[in-house]
Amino acid sequence: MLPNSLRFRGVHFAYLFGPPRFVPREEASRVHGKVCDALGYDDLTFRYGTGEQQAGKQSRGFQIEFQRPEGRGTFEVNIDNPDVSQPIRLVMGWVWPPSLEHAKQALDLTAETVLESLQGEWTLVVAEARLRAQCEARSESAIGYIATELLAVGPTWLEQLGKPLTHASLKLEVGSSGTNDSLANPKRDLTIEVLRDDPKGLYLELVSQWSQFPPVASIDLSNIRKIDKKPSEYVEDSIKYLRGRINGLAQLDGAQDAS
Repeated sequence: MLPNSLRFRGVHFAYLFGPPRFVPREEASRVHGKVCDALGYDDLTFRYGTGEQQAGKQSRGFQIEFQRPEGRGTFEVNIDNPDVSQPIRLVMGWVWPPSLEHAKQALDLTAETVLESLQGEWTLVVAEARLRAQCEARSESAIGYIATELLAVGPTWLEQLGKPLTHASLKLEVGSSGTNDSLANPKRDLTIEVLRDDPKGLYLELVSQWSQFPPVASIDLSNIRKIDKKPSEYVEDSIKYLRGRINGLAQLDGAQDAS
């Protein structure tokens, strides 16, 4: 793998927060105006919708969308909640961000503005950073790199799959563990697969998730994590993790070449 060829195709971040409640159109419009002012945008589109009221539910759901094209990419913000039994979700980010620094600044400003503009005192319960990137394999074939180097599958087994082999993918998951450290030990999902628009390219997707509580309920109150960092700090932690894993693979590639 060639670390210097790493390019970021998408940078997204999400908070889950509560207590959940219904946000009417008037309040959503006010939040949109505040976000436009904070980011200096006058062309951020606004969409608002509600779900149908269902029996047994205290409130119908809502969905708020802001969007703005920039260059070859898009900046987008979604605030939604299907009903009051679930936390409110704020998802924001870039498809083809102009730069990582620009993306991180916009995420911080947007999150701060949304949480301050919505009426109420909010508790953050989950933070999630999602990175989409591409990187070149050392060989001419990304399929060959994944199958023979990452998975170490022999050529005979590959031949028996059938021809032509058009795609290959590897997914790895690391579970979270209980901690009161804001950034330590998140859940990680890392996918490495063939980049469909470049046979030499690798597509990488990393999802890092920090939750208040560990996966298994615990009575140890010292393991309750505070979700108290800015989006940029969670994103930067994820970027460092992804770069570290790519550099590690590149070192393995180099060791194999030397042998």
